Amino acid sequence: PHHPRLDIDQMSERRCIEKFRFSQAEIRELCLLLRLPGTFQHVVTRRSWSAVEGMCVVLRRLSYPCRLADLVPLFGRGTTDLSIIFNQTCLFITNTWKGHLSNFTQATYFTPQHVAAYAGKIGQLCPLQNCWGFIDGTVRGMCRPSIHQRIFFNGHKRYHALKYQSIVAADGLIVHLYGPVEGRRHDSGLLHESNLLHVLANNMPLPAPGGTYCVYGDPAYPLRPQLMVPIQGRNLTAQEQQFNTEMSGGRIVVEWGFGKVLQYFSFVDYKKNQKLLLQPIAAHYITAVLLTNCHTCFHGSEAGSHFGLQAPSLQDYLS
Repeated sequence: PHHPRLDIDQMSERRCIEKFRFSQAEIRELCLLLRLPGTFQHVVTRRSWSAVEGMCVVLRRLSYPCRLADLVPLFGRGTTDLSIIFNQTCLFITNTWKGHLSNFTQATYFTPQHVAAYAGKIGQLCPLQNCWGFIDGTVRGMCRPSIHQRIFFNGHKRYHALKYQSIVAADGLIVHLYGPVEGRRHDSGLLHESNLLHVLANNMPLPAPGGTYCVYGDPAYPLRPQLMVPIQGRNLTAQEQQFNTEMSGGRIVVEWGFGKVLQYFSFVDYKKNQKLLLQPIAAHYITAVLLTNCHTCFHGSEAGSHFGLQAPSLQDYLS
């Protein structure tokens, strides 16, 4: 049967948010500020689509695991067209904005004033007065690849995966994302490969209330001036145990950050459709992280509520 093309203006705002996680006005603002071209055209097939249609396909596909055939009635396009639109739009967003997540210290929204505000809010609830964010790695499962299976197998999770490293700030933004790397790599290996400590040492404002501005991670990371970890040892004093407990309560925000990505864009958590050699699954996850940050700019986050800090506007974040 023939299905009409999508027109978001014919949808109610409630149904639009249900399908795409954003309202009609927010989708148009995303297209503008993410610098999507007015019209995309696939080089090989010559198929074309608008920025709004491409964004809607990406948002709907990422929002929940589904077959492409299930999207045909909504968009009025065949499965081949939908696959091309989804992957090409994700690749455009990733290629344009990946540096915004990896080279976060160069972003215009990440200023010394923001770092001081992050540290000030975290210092109100945690004993570290110079901590501005929390670092951790995340494992994103995928189908077993037909080649190089040992490289991608994560022995801790017991499945094949890609890994990413992230820093979540006090306002809930995932300000840093590094990856993907092979699933077998350790968090400390990602830290070394990302050169993050060198970047922090050369770009963080000085001085901080308690010394150098730092991020806080779990015991898998080494102790460095720019990276604090829990106090380790068998015979910890009551004060040291209290420090670890209070910092652990703050570090949970990095898990909230990972959780929000999967809550709003759970397609990236559906291992059976994460096929490394058949589709750009890294671009899917990076796009999902960026869109999660955009959602945080519009609607806030659990971490921002926890620390009492509002994320910047979308225009400030993407400028």
